[in-house]
This record gives sequence, structure tokens and C-alpha cells, in this order.
Amino acid sequence: MIADPQREAYLAYHRAKRPDVQKEPAPFLLGRQNQGRAGKITRSFATRQHRCALSIMNSVTCAKFVRACLRPEFAVRHIIRRCSMGSIDFRLALQALERPEYAFGVKQAVYLAAKLKHSRVSVIEFGVATGAGLLALERYAAELGAHAGIEVEVYGFDLGQGLPPPSDYRDLAYVWKRGAYQMDVEALKKRLRSAKLLLGDVRETIAEFLPSEHAPVGFISFELDYYSSTIGAFRLFTAGDRVVLPRVICYFDDIVSDGHQLHCNRVGELLAIEEFNQQQNSGHALVPIGPLATDLVFPAMWMQQLWVYHRFQHVDYNTYIGV
Repeated sequence: MIADPQREAYLAYHRAKRPDVQKEPAPFLLGRQNQGRAGKITRSFATRQHRCALSIMNSVTCAKFVRACLRPEFAVRHIIRRCSMGSIDFRLALQALERPEYAFGVKQAVYLAAKLKHSRVSVIEFGVATGAGLLALERYAAELGAHAGIEVEVYGFDLGQGLPPPSDYRDLAYVWKRGAYQMDVEALKKRLRSAKLLLGDVRETIAEFLPSEHAPVGFISFELDYYSSTIGAFRLFTAGDRVVLPRVICYFDDIVSDGHQLHCNRVGELLAIEEFNQQQNSGHALVPIGPLATDLVFPAMWMQQLWVYHRFQHVDYNTYIGV
């Protein structure tokens, strides 16, 4: 059987040549005609489509192959990540693991909690979608928490029904649409071991979360996409000292531009951050983490997506945590 593009092109040719014959030729005729003029037309049409698709795919594939040849550490890191070789600290130093920004955030939250003599700390993902990120966060929480002797509570906030309708241009409706990032709630709940899933409008679920019994928050991943949803999640920072550590590592997923989405401080998460800082007094601030002098061997884009929530008037802000 001829592939769909070939078949459609041939039928168009056949009907133009014989308008009195509306019935499709038999399959064996298609095969025979493919040897003649119509076959040349269909093969040319299909070949152009095939080359166009391959040119897009192969350009990226070839670039990655060339990079692996010129910089073999990428191939080595890929093998280490796939085989989970070594400790989590080793893999994080090489960034040879899934979502290294999550592992880094959990590690910093556990570190600060231990220095401040807390036995527990919370980490949060705002925007769970299919749950891949929450599952990774859960794994890192268990491994890093056990290593440090700190219990790490994991929470995931999501509407549970995909993205809601965008409010206005600030939600970047040209990038995201209603219903995107659907969640299979029951399937995800079966895969989770300890993480708690809080479903519903983030402004409502945050209001329920704040007075509940939970450890202070030390790391947050913001993947809510919309300006309006991100502003709603920032309500977490307006609660008392009991709710958060004095410094909270924050990862913002949607502040990096590409050829499709173009971010600035007038829309999206960057606007939410700017408005939050303008509305707060000098006792609070969300600021970029800045240059990182860590054990991480290779630089990465996610390092530029890390911010820190500072609560300067927190009872523990000035507590000495040096060695």
C-alpha cells in the first residue's frame, strides 16, 4: 500500500486525467502506476515532505552528535544518569541526573534545616502536570533526607484538570492554552510513595495549607506557567515564620526565552516576581541567586533560573550557620 501522501497525490492525478472515473483504482493499479508518471509525482511529493521533517530532526540530532564528539563528557554524563552510577552527590556534581535543579534545591533545604536544628523540612512543586517532577522530587527528598537525618515532606499543588483559561495577556495565552498539561490523578497517586497531592485552585489550596501542620518550607519549584497562578502561590510568603525557613531556594521554570516564548518582566512569572517585590516592605524579597560557587562541575541553564526568597525579619535569619 502506498503511503498516505503518495496515495492522495496519485488519486488527484488520476481524477484529473480521468474525471469520468470517480472510483479509486484497485490497489494493484496504484502499484503499477507508481512505476510511471504518477509514481514520479507521488515519490517527489513524499520525498520533499520526508526531507523537510528529517532536516528539522537531523539538525538537532547531528548537533548533539557533534557535541558528544567534541565534548565526550556529555556522553559520559548520559551513561552515569541512565545507570544511576554513584551517590546522589556525585551525580549532582556532574549534573548526571533527572532535574538536577530539584536535587540542588532539596540539598540546600536539608542543609539549612539541619543548621537551624530542625528535624523536618518541606519542599513544594507548584504545577505537577503528569507528575514526573513530583516523583523526582520525592526520590531526592527520601535520599538526601535520609543521608542528613532530616525528614523531608513533599507537597505537590495542581489544579488537576490541566491549565485553567488564561486571565489576560499577562498569562501568555500565545504560549499556553486551557487544558494543557493534563493529569491522570488516580494513576499518579498510585505511583507516589510519600508526597501529598493538593488539587484545586492554588489560591484555595494554599489557604488550606498554611494553617496545617507541616514542616517549614525550604525549596519551591514554580511551574504554574501563568502570571495569575504564580501570584496566587506567592501567598505562601505572606504567612508567619513558622511556614518557611529564613531563606527559601526557588526554581522558576518559565523565565527562559526561546524562539517561541519570549519572557520579560511585564508578563508571566517575571512580572509576578516584580510585583511581589514592589508590594512587600523591606523585610521580604525575591532575588536571583547570583553566581554559584558550588561543587557542581558543569554550568547549566537552570542555575540562572534559581531565585531566593529572603525573609530578613525571620527569627532565624541571623542565626550563624558557618562550619
